[in-house]
Amino acid sequence: MQTVKPTAEMLAEWKRIFEAYHAAMKPNRKTGTEVDQYFRNKYAHQVFNDAAFQEIVALNITENAFSRNKLPKGVLPNIKSYKTGNALVGIDLSTGEFHIESENIEEVMPLHADLFVYRGLDEEDLKNIFLVAEYVKLTQN
Repeated sequence: MQTVKPTAEMLAEWKRIFEAYHAAMKPNRKTGTEVDQYFRNKYAHQVFNDAAFQEIVALNITENAFSRNKLPKGVLPNIKSYKTGNALVGIDLSTGEFHIESENIEEVMPLHADLFVYRGLDEEDLKNIFLVAEYVKLTQN
């Protein structure tokens, strides 16, 4: 989860990690249903059927080209949403993309990291320097 503006040093570190690891990595991305099931099985939660929040999650997918390209042709986001602790979590069953909102970003960073690592990376993700570097850093800790 990137929460600050990247610096030249950060970019250089991401590139170094990418160059060291990406060639050996294989796609391992889970489906949206798998991400949703993992979340529900691991975290205490309440279903949060809020149309406005679900629309925000869907728009985060459809208005971002990288995320939108993960949608199968003709398929719209299918959002399931939950409350866990002080966070709202939206998971798209169509793509595995997820969105977390909280007033305390530090509190939800472990949740974001866990879902990100569990979900894994697909072929397109493996071309993204930041996603590869983030995945490597999180899986080596």
